[in-house]
Amino acid sequence: MRYPTLGRDHLLTHARSLMRDLGLRMVPVVDGGRVVGVLTRESVLVVTSTRSNVLVRDVMESPRVVFGLDEDLWTALKVMLELDEWYAPVVSPVGRYEGVLEIDGFIKSALLELSEKRSLGLVRDYMSSEVEYVTPEDSVAKLWRKMVKTKYAGFPVVRSERDRRVVGIVTQHDLLKKGYTRIELESESGPRTPKVREAMTSPALTVGESEDIYTVAELMARNNIGRVPVVDTKGNLLGIVDRSDVCRAYLKLKQVGK
Repeated sequence: MRYPTLGRDHLLTHARSLMRDLGLRMVPVVDGGRVVGVLTRESVLVVTSTRSNVLVRDVMESPRVVFGLDEDLWTALKVMLELDEWYAPVVSPVGRYEGVLEIDGFIKSALLELSEKRSLGLVRDYMSSEVEYVTPEDSVAKLWRKMVKTKYAGFPVVRSERDRRVVGIVTQHDLLKKGYTRIELESESGPRTPKVREAMTSPALTVGESEDIYTVAELMARNNIGRVPVVDTKGNLLGIVDRSDVCRAYLKLKQVGK
């Protein structure tokens, strides 16, 4: 299936539905066959749903990176990892939009190439151990501010500040599915304040630090998820691995094999 696109004059309500239903983090904005911008999930979440007249052109951004059809694939992956961009528009030599290079594609290639060996290295060697998290009783407004500050699209949810057993995970996609908008204007206290527990996915899929990154890649591909919490034998949070970590492991393996 061809990666979907949007036009400048599409309603943002249409864009929001597209991203929610297909689980998209970024959609290219194309005009006259050329990429004129991108719409991100974050930009959709900051606009109130009551403003039904908002157009894509009002909130779209310039793409951080655009690749040509003749770009070396592994060079492109390195650039994406350096910029922490998981999706990038691809254009022809004359500048026409051709599609999107997805970091998910590298993960699928790793799974196919290593289906017999089933090894990419240990989780502990690639996970981030200084991991941000939230609790079920945190407000959605607090969660959103943490997302904006850290530039992370999702966090593990632990029982409490004292009890770091993982009980779920919450992402921008979860917020989009729940219909939250203009979250930065929400109060962080009060009886009607939305809580993380209302938006999170539970239970979370987790892995141990001694498991293989290949297992993480399988989980991501099978469940269309971008990050997996790493836990100890009691379920306590130790770290997190995301799509970028899987691709770094794959890239390292390819470089060693040269």
